[in-house]
Amino acid sequence: LRSTLHAVIDDHTKIPYTASATDTWDVLEVADQAPSSSTQILDLYKNALYTKQGGGNSFYNREHSWPNSYGFPNDGPTNYPYTDCHHLFLCDIAYNGARDNNPFQAGTASWTEWTTVANAGQGGGSGTFPGNSNWWTSAAPAGGWQTWNGRKGDVARAMFYMDIRYEGGTHGLTGVAEPDLRLTDNASLITQSTGNASVAYMGLLATLLQWHQQDPVDERERLRNEVIYNYQGNRNPFVDHPQWVACLYQGVCN
Repeated sequence: LRSTLHAVIDDHTKIPYTASATDTWDVLEVADQAPSSSTQILDLYKNALYTKQGGGNSFYNREHSWPNSYGFPNDGPTNYPYTDCHHLFLCDIAYNGARDNNPFQAGTASWTEWTTVANAGQGGGSGTFPGNSNWWTSAAPAGGWQTWNGRKGDVARAMFYMDIRYEGGTHGLTGVAEPDLRLTDNASLITQSTGNASVAYMGLLATLLQWHQQDPVDERERLRNEVIYNYQGNRNPFVDHPQWVACLYQGVCN
C-alpha cells in the first residue's frame, strides 16, 4: 500500500513559492478560504478571519507544517517539498512565529497558551488546558507545539502525506533529487538541516496518530484537498481514505 500510494501521489506539478504568475499565495487563498466568505481566509492556528491580502501582507503568511528547516531549507526550482501546498497553510504571522519549527507534541498545562478566536462554530475561550488553544514549549530536545483541537487532524494528515510523498529518489519527470522524509517518535532525530538533506525527520508520530483520531476529516479539509489537486495534480490520500493511516502506521489493515 505504501509503495503504490507513493507512486500515485509523487511527481506532482511544482507551484512556485512566490511568482508573478500563479504561486502558492494564489493556491492557498483558495484552499484556505473561509467557509462563510469568498473574500476572506481562515487561518490555521488562531482560527481568525482575514480579508484576502495576497503576498507580503501584515496579517498572515505561509506556515510550513513540516518545517522546511527539517530537510529542505533552500528554495529553488528543484525543491518540491518547499512549495508543496498539501502541507502549507495560511497562518497568523505571530502564531506562525511562535510555532517556529517545533515538532508536534502532546502538551501540558505548564506550556505557554496561544488562544484561538471563535469562528465557524469552533475555537474561542482560554485559561484551561487544553481548551480550544494551541500550546507551546521551548523545552529540549526540539521544543513542542500542540495544535488546537479543531485542526489537529489537518496537520497530522499533512504530515502523513509528506512522509509518503517524499521517499527519496528522483522526480519522475524532472529527474531532480527528492528527500526521504520520515515521521518518528525519537525527538533527537528531529534536527535542522544545513542544506537540502537526503533524509530528514519530523514528529512525533504517536502524537500525530492520536490527533488524526481526535479530529476526523471534515468537509473543509475535503474541499482543500480538491483545490490543491486542481493545481498540483496530486491528492492527500489520507483525506480521501483516512482508514489508511491505521494500516500504514499501526498495522491495522481491514
